[in-house]
Amino acid sequence: MKRFALALAAGVAFSAAISTDGSAAAICPTIFQPVCGVVRGGNPTTYPNACVARNARARILHQGACLGPICFFIFNPVCALDPRTRRPTTYPNLCAAENARARLLYNGRCRGR
Repeated sequence: MKRFALALAAGVAFSAAISTDGSAAAICPTIFQPVCGVVRGGNPTTYPNACVARNARARILHQGACLGPICFFIFNPVCALDPRTRRPTTYPNLCAAENARARLLYNGRCRGR
């Protein structure tokens, strides 16, 4: 994937990518608002922002940097969408949900589970 950057007079910079198959990707601002995402068959990766993650065709798991792969066992339950069952599942913490490639729905136990 080829990348290039544009700087505008207002001081806001944007970056874009052109994939190897020739299709153009979205032009993304270079604002740093990290997200944790995963591409099919890959490991969770921290992307600088959601636009860059979407350009990489990553499924966003949660806002903020990735926590794993090694997790501390701190019980702070989260409700996340299990990618295999496509059902909300309670995980002991965000790191465990991330390692399961589950997309965060909200903090706390899943309601009704």
